[in-house]
Amino acid sequence: MTTHPERVASPQSPSLPDRRERRAVSQSVMELRVAILECRVAALEEQLEAERERRQAVVDRYERLLAER
Repeated sequence: MTTHPERVASPQSPSLPDRRERRAVSQSVMELRVAILECRVAALEEQLEAERERRQAVVDRYERLLAER
């Protein structure tokens, strides 16, 4: 905050990042997005595998019931 004896205190304007800083931030944001998407894909793959196992258990149970008749 800049103060002058004859003026009221005012905050300084934040400086905008230069081109290199923007590029680094942009790269970091993209890397973060990729990491988030990879996590989402992994979670969906786990859900898919769990659903396959559940369905296979239903099929196995049905086949056992048919075999008992």
